Amino acid sequence: MIKVRILDKCPHCNGQAYLLAGKDVDVKGNEYDCYRPCPHCEGTGLAGRWVELPEFLLMLDQAKCPHKHVSRTGGFHFSAGEVWDDVREVCDDCGEVLS
Repeated sequence: MIKVRILDKCPHCNGQAYLLAGKDVDVKGNEYDCYRPCPHCEGTGLAGRWVELPEFLLMLDQAKCPHKHVSRTGGFHFSAGEVWDDVREVCDDCGEVLS
């Protein structure tokens, strides 16, 4: 079995690199958000993982695809004043999830 090591989005911070640590107040009394580097990827947003050769070949094909035919699934949701979405864009040609 052949495996290839790749860099992928950190699964702990989802590639964000910095995570909200709380709020603080500056010298003028303005509140601001404090962020800290993800402890797993150390603020890079990337994590190494091993993939088997067939999955790696699929990734190469997806990287070459121009993504001309895209479908959107999901929608916007409202609950108790909160708004969120689960919209995903998927390439119809190669199957890559674009967002």
